[in-house]
Amino acid sequence: MEITGSTKLFCIIGMPAHHSLSPAIHNAAFKALNIDAVFTAFDVPAEKLEDAIKGMKALDIKGMTLTSPHKEKVMKYLDHIDKLSMELGAVNTIVNKRGKLYGYNTDSPGFVEAMKKYELRKNAEYVIFGAGGAARAFSFGLAHEGVKNISIINRTVEHARELKNKLEHTFPSINISIYKLGSIESMEAIKNSNYIINATNITLENRKSTPVRKELMKNDMIIFDANYAPLDNRLLMDAKAKGCRTINGLELLVNQGLIAFKLFVNKKVDYNIMMKAALEKVKLLNK
Repeated sequence: MEITGSTKLFCIIGMPAHHSLSPAIHNAAFKALNIDAVFTAFDVPAEKLEDAIKGMKALDIKGMTLTSPHKEKVMKYLDHIDKLSMELGAVNTIVNKRGKLYGYNTDSPGFVEAMKKYELRKNAEYVIFGAGGAARAFSFGLAHEGVKNISIINRTVEHARELKNKLEHTFPSINISIYKLGSIESMEAIKNSNYIINATNITLENRKSTPVRKELMKNDMIIFDANYAPLDNRLLMDAKAKGCRTINGLELLVNQGLIAFKLFVNKKVDYNIMMKAALEKVKLLNK
């Protein structure tokens, strides 16, 4: 599709953002629906965030997604923030509506949709590795679905405790346990779990490190990793070898992307269009 003066602009910003697969999946969706728009990526350091948001208004950029380190700090520059984003304290999607900027969070519902494709059982035992923004989005998503038992495992117990307190404040009946990564107690929690969710960067661009020892896995577990680079990381390879069902980060990317796309243009696009574009891009990056 030819880019003209009428082509609508969308983008992702972060530091870094140039490696993101978001341009690939959104541009594939624009092409499939014959929408005159283009999606690109901009590396924006933390100290330039305010300038970038002002630029969004000045250049009439129609929509923007955000990655680290901007999801929390961007909120003070927006005109409207939806309820879920306020609850999570993070925005990852902005829509420009006639010069007013509306903030949303698609990470949490995108994660839930990815899980539902495989199975999401309310009465199961869940383990989440991490206590940062991704872990917050995932744990709140599970809690909204009625999940009652979540164990949070993190290097820094204090950060896990902060997330526990936030969850218990919003969901008083939830049962949250916290453990230090690598502790004997954390290993017991892993062994007794049905779902293992990695929301850390331990497996990011790393084929050797894993938060879970293989011998702790059971073949009836579902293992989810938020990372997609590489797809064949040790956590997922160990899980497959043990007979577990696995979910990689492309499922999260595409499902949250579908939600963001609907917010951008008020149209739905087929899941397979975005997933095909994501897989093709990942294969090129791994060559």
